[in-house]
Amino acid sequence: MARTADGTRLNRLEELKGLLREREHATAAELAAEMGVSLRTLNRDIALLRQNGLPIDADRGRGGGMQLHRSWSLGRLHLDHLETIDLLLSITIAEKVGSPLLLQHLTSIKRKVSATFAEGYQGRIRDLRRRIIVGAPATLNVVNSYVPPSRANLALISQAFFEQRQVIIDYEAGDGVVTSRRIEPQFLYFNAPVWYLITWDHLRDDIRTFRVDRIRSAELQQTTFRIGDPKIYIAAADRSASLL
Repeated sequence: MARTADGTRLNRLEELKGLLREREHATAAELAAEMGVSLRTLNRDIALLRQNGLPIDADRGRGGGMQLHRSWSLGRLHLDHLETIDLLLSITIAEKVGSPLLLQHLTSIKRKVSATFAEGYQGRIRDLRRRIIVGAPATLNVVNSYVPPSRANLALISQAFFEQRQVIIDYEAGDGVVTSRRIEPQFLYFNAPVWYLITWDHLRDDIRTFRVDRIRSAELQQTTFRIGDPKIYIAAADRSASLL
């Protein structure tokens, strides 16, 4: 229960920092009303932010208005588990695309994001980055049949991929037939804008590639798996991705 309360406060503090950053001036009453909290709670949060070094100026002459000092920058960003994974995936894609415009600060960003994980996860972060393959853009036929996948499925698949856990999916093939599969999401394969899972498929007892946007439902399992030979999985993905 205490963890939930701490998480709620942390999210509220981040929201408050965002509101202060957006505005040149806002009264305490305006901020409290927008955030849906009492004036007492808001003042307590303001005091906590100041204790943590956030330079909040107050102007008593204009109804208790507040603003961030102009010298303030973004400061520490708090991300949850899945948000951090998404950011790492984005950084890896930017690196593998190889655009000089995107690579100027990626090394320092990558180091700081990875540092948010406990020490025991550092090896997993390195392994995760090796499991993301960026290929050529999708063919026109693939793009024409592409529908953005649901956020719920994406979140669950990202978690299964990072934690190396099996997942049961209902998958709709190109001909409309839906089958239930227990899969091990070994590698992610990106043919912009389409994501593929390169998996070990327990139904077929073989390597199979699945388009993420064709996964209709997903259920995370407790069973974990080991990573197979990258060369075998990637070769299978190269053969099948353009056909899915």
